[in-house]
Amino acid sequence: MTPRRTDFADFVLDVLDFTEEKLREALRDETSRVGAVNEAAGAVPVLRDRLRENELVQTQFMLVLGNEFFEPHASERWRDLARMPRADFEAEVEAFLKPGGAFAATQAIVGAAHGFD
Repeated sequence: MTPRRTDFADFVLDVLDFTEEKLREALRDETSRVGAVNEAAGAVPVLRDRLRENELVQTQFMLVLGNEFFEPHASERWRDLARMPRADFEAEVEAFLKPGGAFAATQAIVGAAHGFD
């Protein structure tokens, strides 16, 4: 395995922050939706690779995110998200990003596993 330069938790939280930024960009600007969602989706394989370092966190991510982050369905899921009707897209992304939603749950998982509050 390649030596890592960034702490596991910091890395995962940074990638989650990047993903959130891109999804919020896609919500704000319809003309950049496809590009922003594709950028967010591009971070997913790197995140999946890093999650292998912590099986507990990886398992919890699988339970929370399922098709959003794990193959064989993740690629198709992100592609569909970028191209679905605007109202459906907004509803799905807002549900994902809302306080207490799946995205907040993943941040809490990482924080709990590494003693962050």
